[in-house]
Amino acid sequence: MFVKNLGTLDRLFRVILAEICLIIAFFWVAVDWQIPLYLITLVLLFQAATGNCGLYNLLGWNSCETIKRKDKNLKAAFVVVALFLAAAGVYASIALTTNAFHEDLRRVDEPYSLALNYSGQGDLNATRLQQADLMKAFGSFQNKYSQYQPFIVKSNGNFTSDMRETSSAISSSSECLNRSNLACAHRELLKAEPILQKWMQVK
Repeated sequence: MFVKNLGTLDRLFRVILAEICLIIAFFWVAVDWQIPLYLITLVLLFQAATGNCGLYNLLGWNSCETIKRKDKNLKAAFVVVALFLAAAGVYASIALTTNAFHEDLRRVDEPYSLALNYSGQGDLNATRLQQADLMKAFGSFQNKYSQYQPFIVKSNGNFTSDMRETSSAISSSSECLNRSNLACAHRELLKAEPILQKWMQVK
């Protein structure tokens, strides 16, 4: 049996902190950081539910008398605030991370479109220059979104396979360019076009 040493305000504050940790873990950080944040969320919710904090026990602190436990108006206000923060946090996180994803994708799409255009026109040197930029941009994109999965990625069940196909198409086009085969490079680049367009259209 836990001896309560957390007052109403203290417990509700931990619920809000738990919400913030959960939103950050789900929307904003790479996989390596998600588990620690989820654990912190569970600890905060456990403390809020039981009214007990182990650190307070060690330090001899007790916040139970800070706020009257029967203050229903305070509890109601905090419930409203907690629900508002949860809704606003989720909405803002989806919008901001989606915009960031599209911005990263545009950095890939620009050299991709130029490489596709130049390869179709038969300009080997210009295609090679854009292909080098494309390889660099897509490498950064692939590295980032293989470790970090915002909502727009989580909600796309085909993202991993699409990423693999796009990577294969870009790598194959580079191999074609190494052989100075523009027709082959153009054909391989075209394989990535539907995927990149699909990603750009996702809101």
